[in-house]
Amino acid sequence: MNEFDLKIRYPHQTGRNDADHLGAFDIETILKKFDEVAWRQQLVRQLQLDGASTSFIVTDERSGHTIRIILDAFAKTQHLEFKLESNIPVLIAKKDVFGLLTRKTKDSISFKHLTQSRAKEYLLAFMNGEIAELETLYRENLSKPMKSAS
Repeated sequence: MNEFDLKIRYPHQTGRNDADHLGAFDIETILKKFDEVAWRQQLVRQLQLDGASTSFIVTDERSGHTIRIILDAFAKTQHLEFKLESNIPVLIAKKDVFGLLTRKTKDSISFKHLTQSRAKEYLLAFMNGEIAELETLYRENLSKPMKSAS
């Protein structure tokens, strides 16, 4: 069974490398720990500490890929909103010179304006090794206009 390294960074941990290293866990335990985080309470703490963030960081030691789910304290809605950042590379085709030339640029998979359930879905996809699906979702997200939490 594959295990993943888990770190949680709380708002009071202001240093870049400050985080609670909880250890290596299986998929079920990671999902349980994600649900156990008091996200509303963390949101209040973030606002009290001037926007310091809460991050849920999962690393697949086999591939070296990491995702970081960040609670967005300054979301425009009243609902909890998350961002997802990763070090998973993806090549994106971009049009240049009036759309005549296409060049590929290297980017990393990331998402903004995620609900808690959507963030958890993406976390599960990552842990199940569904990187191609995350890449597809990322590309689709790039082509869509910005909208509120999904």
